[in-house]
Amino acid sequence: MKRRCYGILPMAGKGKRIQPIAFSKELYPVVYRGKHYAVSEFSIKAMLKAKVDEIRLVINPEKLDIVKYYAKYKAPIAMYFNKSRNQPESCLFPIKTMQSDDICLFGLPDTIFKPKDGLVKVRQALAAGADMALGLFWVEDGTKFDSVLLDNQNRVLQIKPKYHPPPLSHYIWGIWGAKVKTLWELKKVIAKQKVSKGQERILGVGLGEIAQNKKFKVVGIKLGNFYVDIGSASAALEVQQLMKEA
Repeated sequence: MKRRCYGILPMAGKGKRIQPIAFSKELYPVVYRGKHYAVSEFSIKAMLKAKVDEIRLVINPEKLDIVKYYAKYKAPIAMYFNKSRNQPESCLFPIKTMQSDDICLFGLPDTIFKPKDGLVKVRQALAAGADMALGLFWVEDGTKFDSVLLDNQNRVLQIKPKYHPPPLSHYIWGIWGAKVKTLWELKKVIAKQKVSKGQERILGVGLGEIAQNKKFKVVGIKLGNFYVDIGSASAALEVQQLMKEA
């Protein structure tokens, strides 16, 4: 059976930091080269550039505006509905019907990154033998994201969650991919995370545990310094300015 490649975009969160707006944050309008795009389209276009066989959107059932927007989108898109309790659950929800040798490419629906072929390079790293590959971006303040430490062969040694200073480096992971058999192990690792009441399980912590497990080859791919998100109102305004200069 042919190995398939899937793109997964988690859209089940509530996006509280940027509210109140009259629509889901994944549809936040961004002007690029004179045209309007939903911010999540940039990740979808990157997945299509990586020639995925299918894109799986994991959507909170309350976000019907996303369903309407992408129902007529000209791409191989499937929609999965789930009220995910956290980001890891949202990312891993669609893997249950996949084969162990299939691969998945992941983006975040409120981010924009360059180069446009970032997920192509992630897919190439997986095809070359990596079990997991993280697309890395250089940022000035590594505490605002999950920072990543590499060895001199670009293997991931450690990941530190955001807001836990000092950062490991100026490199943060923004996109990623993995073989499905690795994702099943990631799911087990995340399920074992000990969290206090009201706290969420953290994807970056799970990725770090996989990286430190010698059974897996986890590599980092340095992709430059263009990585922005619209998680808050101030960040959304910064995105519009950056896209004018892009």
